[in-house]
Amino acid sequence: MALKYVASEMLLEAAKRHNIHLSVLVAETALWVHPDVHVKLLSETGSVAMLPRVRRARTAQGEARGQVMDGIRLDDNTYANASLKRALGINRIELEGFEVCHIWPRTCYDQRFHTAPANMVLLPRALAALTDHDLEIQASLQYRAFELYKWYPAGFPMPGKPEFYPDNWREPESAPFMIRRRSQGPRRESKRIGESDEMSPEERNLIVRRLQDWSRKPELNVHRVIAVVIRSDNRLSREALIAEIGRITPSKNAYGTVASLLTSKGNAYGRVLQNVDGTIRLHPSIDEEARQLSWS
Repeated sequence: MALKYVASEMLLEAAKRHNIHLSVLVAETALWVHPDVHVKLLSETGSVAMLPRVRRARTAQGEARGQVMDGIRLDDNTYANASLKRALGINRIELEGFEVCHIWPRTCYDQRFHTAPANMVLLPRALAALTDHDLEIQASLQYRAFELYKWYPAGFPMPGKPEFYPDNWREPESAPFMIRRRSQGPRRESKRIGESDEMSPEERNLIVRRLQDWSRKPELNVHRVIAVVIRSDNRLSREALIAEIGRITPSKNAYGTVASLLTSKGNAYGRVLQNVDGTIRLHPSIDEEARQLSWS
């Protein structure tokens, strides 16, 4: 019978023989969301998930990424990855060699937890695979998440401190701009994401229908523009977006295209986007729906 070489098992066995704790490396390199993000998300939406109608597809049962079942969109790790990086406040182009890992086993198949920042961590790809095999790493990540967020998924026991627990954990990333508190004082601050005027149900429904239609037509300029904004993780300046429109579309009026996506007046596209202190973002009223659609 031919030998089978399983790299992760060989590595764990070697670490055990030499009394090496790989959880120390995990602690040193894990990127954690700031606890304020979890608190704000829960207080404002009642959910710990950034996209509470998305979960991973059970491919062994014939499910596939992109399907929608009972109103739940099926994912691989794409939405979880984008949600975590957005919660971290780090542009994906600034991250190299990291992989998103769910902290509690099989919670990726539950829409309540698949995109929950408190249930995810970014790890170097070289270490990420070990989270499926090393019980010490799993226990350390779960307890660290509980330390940070004072939360654990329903149906799981409260995590206890492992017998070996690293003391060199990297501090969480700074709270991203979208969730920082207003400074005190008489100066009026510019509006930030989540603080804009609410859409009426009629306006919101109209724009969501338009988004659904545009998402099916990748040849449209408006489709390409929205795709650029989503890929930028809501971190693109207006000038940068206009330059990108000029590069990827035949539009001769990039300024007009952006302006038409910032208002619902007249014959405009509608308030799909929002200008927040010079940064173009998806309007928070339709952000979730837009991200669940397919943009090439």
